[in-house]
Amino acid sequence: MALVTCPECGHTISTQAAACPSCGYVLRNTAGDDGVRGALQSPKVWSTALLALGAWLVTPWIARLIVAIAVCVLAYFMFTGK
Repeated sequence: MALVTCPECGHTISTQAAACPSCGYVLRNTAGDDGVRGALQSPKVWSTALLALGAWLVTPWIARLIVAIAVCVLAYFMFTGK
């Protein structure tokens, strides 16, 4: 049994392990495919994709909120005469 470094998190693990016990990265290709399944099961890939999706969905709402606040402040100063 040899020890290798996990390519995902860097922890030292056994070559006989099917996945890294620390981060869950799949080390063995048990399905017989070309490694795409292991990459899609990586927590790092999913967290990056969710972060990008969240930013893509949230950014327009933040921009709308800023514009709405600016309009309210402008209207306040216009109608109060200050």
